[in-house]
Amino acid sequence: MNPLGNTLREKQVGPFRIVEKSYGASATLGRHQHPTAYLSFLLAGAYVEASNKGETVCPSGTVIWHPPAETHSDRFHPQGGHLIDLEVADSWLQDAAQALRPANQPRIFCGGLPYALGLQLYRELSADSRVVETIATELLRFFFSGEVDRHPPVWFQRALQLVSDMEGRHHSLTSVAREVGVHPVHVARSFRRFLGCTFGDHLAKSRVRRAFELLLNPNRPIVDVAYACGFADHAHLCRTFKKSTGLTPTAFRRILPPSSQQLVKSPPG
Repeated sequence: MNPLGNTLREKQVGPFRIVEKSYGASATLGRHQHPTAYLSFLLAGAYVEASNKGETVCPSGTVIWHPPAETHSDRFHPQGGHLIDLEVADSWLQDAAQALRPANQPRIFCGGLPYALGLQLYRELSADSRVVETIATELLRFFFSGEVDRHPPVWFQRALQLVSDMEGRHHSLTSVAREVGVHPVHVARSFRRFLGCTFGDHLAKSRVRRAFELLLNPNRPIVDVAYACGFADHAHLCRTFKKSTGLTPTAFRRILPPSSQQLVKSPPG
C-alpha cells in the first residue's frame, strides 16, 4: 500500500467493493497490479499512468477500466488526486462473460455519460445500496461488448412489466435481471439501446409516475407513498419527485384542485 495514499471511505455493495482515496502532491505508485478487474474514476486532480502500451495523461473526469492483473504505474501531478476505485468480483465478471465480452485491455473515457454516472455513484455512496449497485452496473456496461440485438429480446418486455408493477416491491437492476434470467450488465445495455436511457432513469420515472397517482389520495401519508413506489424513504421520494416536477410531494398536493382529490375514495375505516 502506498503510504502517500489515504483511504477515505470503503463500501461493499453486492459484487462490488468501492474505495474512495486521495493522493498527495506528486505521489507515485510503482508498477503494480490488482487481482480483480476494477474501474478508476478521477474526481479531481490529474496523473500519468504508464503501462507496456505507453503513458496516458489522466485529467479530472477520467474513467479507466483495468482488466484483472493488468500492470501499470501512476505518477500524480502537483495537485494530487481524489478518486474512486470500483472493484468487481471475479464471479460477477465470469457470469457476465457468458453472454458479453469484458474489455481485455485498459479502456479510457473522459467526460460523457461514464463521467456523469461516476459522479452519481459518488453522490449516492451513502444512500441505499440498491441504488449504488444499479449505478455501478450501468457504469460497467461501457466496458463490455457483444452481439447487438436489432430488436428487444423476449425477456425485455417482462423487464418493463416488472418495473411498472412496483406496488409494495422494491425493484433494482439486479433483482429485475434475476427475475428475467439474464446478467445485470445485459439488462443495463438493453435499456440504453432500446429506450435511450439508463435502467435507473427509467425506474425513477416509473416511480414518480406511480407516486403521482398515489398522491392524489390526500389521506395516504407521503411516507407510505414513498415505500409503495420503491423509494428508500420519505427524503428519497422528495428529492426524486422535486427533480422531476419542480415540486415536493407536499407542494404538489397543495396545488391539486379539490375535484381531482375527490376522484380517489378514502380507505374504509
